[in-house]
Amino acid sequence: MPLRIGVIGTGWAERVQIPALKAGGLTIAAVASRDPKRAREVASRHDLDFFTGNWHELLDRCELLMITSPPACHLEQTSTALAAGLHVICEKPLGLTGDEAEIMVRGASQRPNQLALVDHELRFTPVRQKARELLGSGVIGKVLVITARVATDARMDPTSPWNWWSEAAQGGGILNAIGSHILDGIAWLLPDLGPIEPRGATLGRIYPTRRDGLGTNRTVTADDIASVTFAMGDAVGTMLVHGASLDGPVDLLTLRGTEGTIVIDRSLKLYLSKRGSDLKEYRVKLPTVVPNRFRASAYAAGTVLFGSALRRWSKDGDPSHLEPAATLADGARVQQLLSRIRNLASSPR
Repeated sequence: MPLRIGVIGTGWAERVQIPALKAGGLTIAAVASRDPKRAREVASRHDLDFFTGNWHELLDRCELLMITSPPACHLEQTSTALAAGLHVICEKPLGLTGDEAEIMVRGASQRPNQLALVDHELRFTPVRQKARELLGSGVIGKVLVITARVATDARMDPTSPWNWWSEAAQGGGILNAIGSHILDGIAWLLPDLGPIEPRGATLGRIYPTRRDGLGTNRTVTADDIASVTFAMGDAVGTMLVHGASLDGPVDLLTLRGTEGTIVIDRSLKLYLSKRGSDLKEYRVKLPTVVPNRFRASAYAAGTVLFGSALRRWSKDGDPSHLEPAATLADGARVQQLLSRIRNLASSPR
């Protein structure tokens, strides 16, 4: 019998996760949303057998719960699902605070036979896996400088409505949404370099208010811009992520060492240079299991590949299929970093 998956959430879950996981060979059995009408629409569009406005009703209809709700909901939903005997994949960031994340980690540790993972799907992309292999081989020597830059236009439209993404208390903001991916990626790519140690941070907003669905002006308390400096072993790092780009998206991770440079572009292309030579593309192909419609986005492609790995694991129980996956403990380390960064920044400007 195939692994049945229940999904909480109808935003990112509908746009990417449900179709990509199905493309990876998984069975999506049910979906839940705070808005029952929205849940019904999503179930209809994706041919799902069950929908509900009460996520608790998923607990006896699936073996694995995919939690793609706002971060403020993650602690309750993850803890409840684990206690019910389900496998869990929780969206990042893991929660609102380091303390919440540690509670989830302790709950998972008491249930070692259940999957308890964080949805850091970029780990499953071939470009990231090849970059990790190259870095581990010492191809660029000792890593000296780490530069991460992600820019989109996601927060530039002043008419975009206020929602949970605009509220820090709900876990909104670009540091949580994108910064969590960057921090996890750097730590995973460079496991032997030492922990990431934030040194300075500034958070900012593009618009101080936005109108909610009722037309009321609401204060934006979450960040649209995050600038962070950090150390990692002897290396120095910077991270700039924002939703204020009007000249096209950027998603670059650059690692410079004593013997060369590696550049990861959108997690879809990989470039390598050795001392004294120019950057050249290091060609890495996506597997044929990734359909064409998912190949333009590393997040979508990574979700297909994560789903394919889950399908293989569900068939033979071999944990090596899921070796790249982020555990709740990995998620908790990122959550602690996010809290430290926020403390350094004090508050959005």
